[in-house]
Amino acid sequence: MILDFEGKRISGVLSILPENEYLFEDEAADPKDVKNRRLKRIIGFGARRRVKGTTTLSDMLLYGLNYLTEHEKIKKEEIGAVVVSTLSPDYFLPQISNIIQGEMGLDHDVYCVDIMQACAGYVMGLIQAFMLLEHLGDKKVLVCTGEIFNRKSDENEPKFEHPSFGGDIANISIVENTGDEKKIYASIYNDGSQRDALIIHEGGFRNPMTPEHFARQTNNIPCLGVSMDGTGVFNFVQKEVPPAVSELLEKAGMTKEDIDYFLFHQPNKFMLQKLAEKMGVPYAKLPMDITEKLGNSDSGTIPAIMTTDVAEDLLSKNNRCCLSGFGGGLTWASLIMEVGCLDFCENIVSDL
Repeated sequence: MILDFEGKRISGVLSILPENEYLFEDEAADPKDVKNRRLKRIIGFGARRRVKGTTTLSDMLLYGLNYLTEHEKIKKEEIGAVVVSTLSPDYFLPQISNIIQGEMGLDHDVYCVDIMQACAGYVMGLIQAFMLLEHLGDKKVLVCTGEIFNRKSDENEPKFEHPSFGGDIANISIVENTGDEKKIYASIYNDGSQRDALIIHEGGFRNPMTPEHFARQTNNIPCLGVSMDGTGVFNFVQKEVPPAVSELLEKAGMTKEDIDYFLFHQPNKFMLQKLAEKMGVPYAKLPMDITEKLGNSDSGTIPAIMTTDVAEDLLSKNNRCCLSGFGGGLTWASLIMEVGCLDFCENIVSDL
């Protein structure tokens, strides 16, 4: 599916980090193990963040929203919709967007929706926001992303033989109408026939958690974790993402040389290097160090690039950017849009 929008912008991006940072060497039982050294070199394992034992994603997002309102980055009455994209809900019901509406005391007519999306979650959230803005006038949309995948049930648990998946973070982007004629181009594709390549088996109604599952649980989350066919996912990304981006560039009447930044989901350094090489994109235009700095936070990685790696440029000038998320679903979604002259673009560290 190809979509286009006009007169919309991202006006600010905030990433909220847990205060607890730990290193790859802290987690692995034997950091010098051959497999672990290879993972560190190729995938880029480095530092990650972990929330405290009872912290939820809504806690992180509310911390960030209180920061934004206290620093007058946004007013409550300006918010017309809350879109949350995550695999880390507080509850099955109610949705995190409704929790945010209630805790922030937002108007009852604020549109609230949660999207269960993984690696393409940020792009899907932006597309949802752009569609809502067609009906919101001067109201703004909060696009909230992030994951809580590292919350440990016991800090004294034995170390892992090999590092676990994820990195905890929350992000808030403000999206608004501008009234100008600047175009945004978007594409969304899905292949559910390959869904087993990246799946969380336990925790839903198909395979509920059992006492035996909980007995071997190490992370304080309601599932055992991600099951991934690494080769299958790698091949999927290399096959599907380059033509999808080329298709959007053609639709926009641009070439890859016209793009200032390729802000792609950050599964690991090796995959992004190979993707850049296949697309003929310089490494300098495709940041690929978020896994090393913050871990893989699914829907949270693209806004994390914005607040961590390219914030100065996004604050000071307009940049032609290609955003692309790809993974669980299997889903791949991309955007070409101008991002820049933001009102804010920053990381803050919470006490959560």
